[in-house]
Amino acid sequence: MPMTKIYLRKGKSAEHKRAISDAIHAALVAVLGIPDDDKYHVFHELEPDNLITAPVAFGLERRPQAVFVQMYFGHRPEETLKELYRTLVANLLEGAGLETRDIYLNVVESPSPNWWADGRILDPVTRFDTRIAADKVPTER
Repeated sequence: MPMTKIYLRKGKSAEHKRAISDAIHAALVAVLGIPDDDKYHVFHELEPDNLITAPVAFGLERRPQAVFVQMYFGHRPEETLKELYRTLVANLLEGAGLETRDIYLNVVESPSPNWWADGRILDPVTRFDTRIAADKVPTER
């Protein structure tokens, strides 16, 4: 049950936010194997003075289209996270019209016992939702 927070500057259309949400969810389904109906996205629209980025960072000019995506879910191996980042960036470029310099991604590990939602069933061995595809449940800790 990943939860995702998306931070961006105020003024974006509902369609743009939906495109961002769809891009994120498609990556989570494809890479983490979460069920298609397991979608929890919270948008935080901020005044320009409340979302401050350096005009140039890591040698790249930054734009006001910046989108910060913070995803909360249980531990995944580093290779899985790298695949998620690649897939998510590709989806945001294609579906939301962003550029790589606009995208900031962060994962916060939150173990399965820290989550609750009615109807959710955890596998007692893996501690992951029983609906996650077996080949997507991490074995590395």
